[in-house]
Order: sequence, then C-alpha cells, then structure tokens
Amino acid sequence: MTDTDRIPDLPALPFPSHSLTPPAEYAERRARCPFGQVRLPSGDPAILLLTYRDVAAAMAEPLLSHDLTGPDAPRMTAEPSFLQDPDIVLNKDGADHLRLRRIVAAAFTPRRAERWKPVIRQVASELIDDLEKAGPPTDLVAGYCFALPVRIICRLLGVPEHDALRFRLWSNAFAAGARMTPEQVGAEIGAFLAYMADLIAAKRAEPGEDLIDDLIAARDGADKLSEQELLTLATGLIAAGNETTATALSRALAELLDGERTLWKQLLDQPNLLPAAVEELLRFTGLSNSTLLRRAVADVELPSGTVRAGQTIALPHNGALRDPEAYPDPDTIRFDRDAPPTLIFGGGPHYCLGAHLAKAELTIGLEMLLQRLPTLRMAVARDELEFSGGEIVDSMIALPAAW
Repeated sequence: MTDTDRIPDLPALPFPSHSLTPPAEYAERRARCPFGQVRLPSGDPAILLLTYRDVAAAMAEPLLSHDLTGPDAPRMTAEPSFLQDPDIVLNKDGADHLRLRRIVAAAFTPRRAERWKPVIRQVASELIDDLEKAGPPTDLVAGYCFALPVRIICRLLGVPEHDALRFRLWSNAFAAGARMTPEQVGAEIGAFLAYMADLIAAKRAEPGEDLIDDLIAARDGADKLSEQELLTLATGLIAAGNETTATALSRALAELLDGERTLWKQLLDQPNLLPAAVEELLRFTGLSNSTLLRRAVADVELPSGTVRAGQTIALPHNGALRDPEAYPDPDTIRFDRDAPPTLIFGGGPHYCLGAHLAKAELTIGLEMLLQRLPTLRMAVARDELEFSGGEIVDSMIALPAAW
C-alpha cells in the first residue's frame, strides 16, 4: 500500500466532458496543483499530470509501465476493459513490446507513408464523388471521416474493403464506447476476433503480399508471435488504424466548420498552411477528454515531483495540450505556432507507429474537401454534436454537414 492509498479524501478526477472542450477543472488544477492526487472513478488513487513538461517526461519514461493487466493493476473504471488484455501491444513494455513493434514497424515508416499519399488522395476523391452524387445534407463521419482511414488500413493490411462498414462498431467497442454496456463491448470484440481468425485462416490458405501476410509469416515462419498475439495484433491495427484518425478528422472539421468558418476560409486562402494546421488542430482537439494510466515500477523523478514505486499516474489526453507554458494563448487555434510536439501520438518507445500515415490522411483528407467542397458547412450547432464517450477515443457520433 502506498501513501496515496492511505489518503481517504482525495478529490475526484475531473469528470471527462464528452465534447470538443477539455474539462474546465484542468486549467484550474494546473495553476493550483499541477502534480496533485485524485481518486479515479474506480476508486483507485492516482497522481494527475497536467503540465506539458510532466506529461512529455512521463511518456518517455520506461519506468512508468503500460502493463495494467494484473489483478492489482489500477483501473479507470470498475468495468472490464480490453486494456486489461495482456496480449495487446499497448499493454507491453521493454523487450516484449519491442519484439511486437519491430514486426510491423517497416509498414509505417515516413517513406511508406509517402508512398501511400496517391492512394489516400484517390480514396478521398472517390468518397467526395459519392457525397456529391448523394447531395447534401450528409453525415461526414460515416461518409468521409471514418470511410477514408478504414479503406486505407484495409488496403494496407489486405482486408476486404466490402467489410469496412462492420469495423466501425467493432472499433468503437475496442475504444470502450460509453454507449455500449460491458456485455455489448464483449460481444462486439468477440465478433471482431472471430472475423479476424477466419481472415487469417483464409490468408494462410491463399497467401498474398499484404501486412497480414507478413504477420502470419512472423508467426508461422519465424515464430516471433504466439497465435493469440497474431490475432490481437491484426485486430488492433484495424481498430487503431481507423478509429483514431476518423476521430481526429471529425473533431478537426467541427472546429473548421463552426460558426462563420473563419479557420476554414483561412485555409481556402492559404492552403500552404495545411501541414501546420493539422498539427495545431491535433493539439487543440485531441482524440478525447479521457485519461490514460501508467504505473511506476520504481521511483521516477518528474519535473513537478516524484512518483513512488507502485503509484499510478493519470495522463489526460487534452491536459498538457492546453498548458500555457508550452502553448501561449492555448485556448485559441493558431496555425502560425512555433510550438513543441502535441504529444497526441504519445512518446518514447510507445510513440504511435501510425503517426506518419495518420498525418498524411488528415492533411490530404482536409485538402481534398477544401478543393472539392469549398462551401462546406456544419448543418447543426456545435452543442448538438454527440460523442461516444470512449475510454480511449471519444468518437463523434455524427457530423451533419451541407454545401
């Protein structure tokens, strides 16, 4: 039992608001108590990190473990979660994590992302063709934000694209969507795993040259994967490859198309700002207002204090990204920032493998909409947007739009 465990009256973790805006309590706590202790919804204690320096250092620190699978591991909520699965790469540290990461790393290098840009542009163009044929209004989440990355990851992995629509529900289950009961989450993840097991069997019978074939070769030929790791790695790549990018793209569009569309018009006038705009929109909107956990396996010195062995830290997705010490005037979107990395893709050994591909999809996805649908506008008020409330990714349910 740590000192934190013995404190009975810890303040509750600021409840994540399922919206585009981080909880107001983050700014207040950052100014007053940037390294303070909180009680998680599960009842477990944690140290809440809210400064850029602390979060950046924590993400790069190997002594802050991602493995939250043991019976005494901290939980965000009392409900079961796939985050407790010991076979997923997100829950592995050290040599075991590096082993799995190396198997797929070659498919996600900057050079590979560059090669995928013509494909991304082609898919985006086809999706906009479909939007124009159907006419306004439309739901940009279903028709574009989700459809673009899921079709790309299907092609990269070698998954039949006609099954892509099934992945939206399954991916949301992996992100622990709040609109599903634990029983529904379990059932959907089970269906997803069963689908992938059948696909792997079919690929073994008729091998190809896609990423899933590489994973099968790593399992069957080089014995670098267990059968369960093969299944969860392939499934996780699909879920991560569409859910996160779809969420980032929809949240960015909600900001660009809000109100008078000032930011959208700025990009219409200055399309050369798009790469910087993607970085700033990732910082400002994030993927959710939810929180990730890490547990110290030894004492760790962070800029604002010491995390003792056995203690848990809580890393809000959007906490450090509104730190005025790192981002002056943090609550304003500025495409001319000279700022540090957003941390949205993590850091250290767990830096997101798909970051380069995701940025390419976001940049080209926005570029194509600006070129083809310059009068695009949001068809509902900002406060009417609904979110899934996922444990990792707070997906937008729909983004009604017209042009």
